[in-house]
Amino acid sequence: MAKNARLVIAKILAAATLALVLPFFAGGVPTLQAWLLENGFGPALQAGLPPVLQQSFAQVFGLSAIVLATTAFVVSLGQRSFLVAGLLAASGVIFMIPAIMATGYFAVIVFPGPIIGVILGLGIFGLGIAKSVRTAMATPLATALR
Repeated sequence: MAKNARLVIAKILAAATLALVLPFFAGGVPTLQAWLLENGFGPALQAGLPPVLQQSFAQVFGLSAIVLATTAFVVSLGQRSFLVAGLLAASGVIFMIPAIMATGYFAVIVFPGPIIGVILGLGIFGLGIAKSVRTAMATPLATALR
């Protein structure tokens, strides 16, 4: 696969990660379920998903965001892209915000609980920071200043 194709795939995966994380920030799982019902996925959502997945709807989308972020990072290895780094870092921060609010801003930490969202969000944020450091180290200073 060509280097440019790998970079395009990494950008799409990083953008998809951000797209999966944004509904949780905007209003949580009820917002995402309402959007799916409004856009014609209601019968498939209610009939097609087993009860276990209906109850763990947030976990499925959260784990999907983690898998997409990790895949975007791996695909973009050897490529310089501040866009991928920024999308991953923003996704990690947005992933953490509802979990931090659920812990009462770290007043009550229960494991397992919302603290897992903070830990996983830090992991996605760390991928974004690692990507930005690798990109900054690989970019010549004269090119970065233009």
